[in-house]
Amino acid sequence: MNKPFIKKFRTKNSRYVYDVNTNEVITVSPLVYDLLDDIGVNDIDSVVNKWRHRYSIEDIKTGVKGIEEMRRRHKLFSNHRPVIDSYYKSPDDVKKGLADNLFQLTLEVTSRCNLRCKYCTFSGRYPGFRGHGIEDMSPDTAHKAVDFFIGQNKGKPKNRRSAISFYGGEPLIKFGLIKDIIDYARKISGNGNLAFSFTTNGTLLTDDILNFLVENDIALLVSLDGPKKITDRFRVFPNGKGAYDTILENLERIKTCSPGFFKEKVSINAVITPPYPIEQVIRFFNSAKPFKPIADRARLSFVNDSDTTFFKEFGLEKEGRDINDELIKLRDKYKRALIQGRYDRLTLEKSFFLEDFHSISRRRLMPLPDRHPPLGMCLPGQRRIFVSTKGKFYMCEKVGTNYEIGDVEKGLDHKRIFDLLTDYDEFFKDCGNCWALRLCKKCFSVVRKGDRLDEEKRAKVCGLKLNNLEANLITYCEIIEENPNAFDVYKDVVMT
Repeated sequence: MNKPFIKKFRTKNSRYVYDVNTNEVITVSPLVYDLLDDIGVNDIDSVVNKWRHRYSIEDIKTGVKGIEEMRRRHKLFSNHRPVIDSYYKSPDDVKKGLADNLFQLTLEVTSRCNLRCKYCTFSGRYPGFRGHGIEDMSPDTAHKAVDFFIGQNKGKPKNRRSAISFYGGEPLIKFGLIKDIIDYARKISGNGNLAFSFTTNGTLLTDDILNFLVENDIALLVSLDGPKKITDRFRVFPNGKGAYDTILENLERIKTCSPGFFKEKVSINAVITPPYPIEQVIRFFNSAKPFKPIADRARLSFVNDSDTTFFKEFGLEKEGRDINDELIKLRDKYKRALIQGRYDRLTLEKSFFLEDFHSISRRRLMPLPDRHPPLGMCLPGQRRIFVSTKGKFYMCEKVGTNYEIGDVEKGLDHKRIFDLLTDYDEFFKDCGNCWALRLCKKCFSVVRKGDRLDEEKRAKVCGLKLNNLEANLITYCEIIEENPNAFDVYKDVVMT
């Protein structure tokens, strides 16, 4: 534990050290790069004996002295490691942390859906998640959820925007309820900064619904997986018919009805399945009508490969190329665009790498504290709350129904939330020794299995994260080497 808390890595041209305690990335000489592994581990004589075949004794001693000097004067290469701690010491601390910080309320207005997408979380192929349901949220439950949301934000400045989003199932099955909720929320909030949105499969967009959306400036996230052949493979109606034609017709209607609304308020989510035709999907959204105006607001996500029978059932376990090969190509494309000043020409590629490189390039250069939380775990109930059809509160729609944190009748359960944070800190206590501590984000949802945190899933997630972060650090430095101002494109980007 006396070794410097660092990560060494190399590009073709230089050797680098990411210093965890200062959060700095620095260029070092080959000599220092080699010697850093011995600092705090071996005495000077052992270091000399180890490296004298490569460097002169005088250079080795000078190198060790220089490292120690950097430790004293600039706090670099420190061996300090923090204790993992989310800072909340009691349910009362949690209650204080949750005050006036709730930005988004997501309402599961129905568990019903008119599609039967084969990779859907609710398809029955994901143990730990419900199957397709028949429940609808009642107006009373919806109003109580809105009451809680507005009350939770009563001390928030009026210029800070809050949002209510609608989820399912397919939320447009309950369009009447959605209209009622919007009217009710506007009536009781008195807040002109209240925004509305919903996630939809895009198959139920009638003219009446469309007119209401345009008149009320309501944002849509429409699910479409790419060209017809790709979309219709798994995104289907109960009779097996593909949904592409219906979705495309409705998107064309939106664009014709209100080009401005389409350009400003419609986004696309594409779920990528094996053989992961990422470039084909990107080309489609960049060139096919009507998507060109909104290509920069399309995003790609991968089908959830955790705890599912989907891949085995459809013979996808060995299909296609390794997804890592595709991501390497995309990272290289992203790299070239930043080096050549063509970042604004990227569209869907941004959804893969923006957060990663933004977190590196805009990191705060400040000392590592004695106590540090595991990044990526939100304070449940702080930024967003997901409300089920029955009025139960959950962290978000990704977690499933094993981690209830309250309900519309009693509000948030601060004791339950405190216990979840405590368990999470204990589960990730080893992160205090990990070089990626300040860069790595691990959502609660990716390490849970049913109603517990799973060590096997954590090991898999951590391995992937470490490999990805190291690759990103190398790419970041390669970009800076060729274009020192490349990351100025992130100056006005705010990550939420």
